[in-house]
Amino acid sequence: MKFRVIQSNNRGLVARVGDRTYASRGPAWGEEESELPTLFIWSKKPMRLVARCWTCWTGEMLKRDYIYEVTRFRDVIDLQGDSRYHQWCSKALREQMWEMTGPIADIGLDVCPDPEAVHEPNRFNAIYIQRRKNRLKAQTPELTEDEKRSIADLYQLRDALNKDAGCIAYHIDHVVPLACGGLHHPENLRVISSEANIKKGARI
Repeated sequence: MKFRVIQSNNRGLVARVGDRTYASRGPAWGEEESELPTLFIWSKKPMRLVARCWTCWTGEMLKRDYIYEVTRFRDVIDLQGDSRYHQWCSKALREQMWEMTGPIADIGLDVCPDPEAVHEPNRFNAIYIQRRKNRLKAQTPELTEDEKRSIADLYQLRDALNKDAGCIAYHIDHVVPLACGGLHHPENLRVISSEANIKKGARI
């Protein structure tokens, strides 16, 4: 049996017909309009869940990612942290995931935001990532212990909000962007929604 396998720890878990998500791997040739049984593995330590459903490529893309839509939905199984089950696991383990019984995971209905709201821009661009790290280091002034704690508190708040949302729904934003000379300093930092941050980009 052929499966589409999608794995994520940074976006919502598909949970119903009509939910949309994205993956770097596109449909195989000749399967552009095919509905395939799908194993959507959602991992965030210590949790590991798999949504069992059927998906079809919408024909849309986000940068280099392909957007898939759930056409039929089966259930969500708690894998109980078993790391043998992942995007590149063997065919036998994929079949085992599809056939296994319970425990059924208890999830809410509104856990899968639109791909556009949680898609990470430039996520394939290693040069961009390294450049941002270098800029962050260069534009962090000497901080007092109180200022360091303030920054740590902001990141803890962001992480707590994302944990509650079940995806990356919030970002740390530089009010004056690093690209515009802004500093990595608590007075220039805030927590905002990922959607708002993506729309803002490098603008003030």
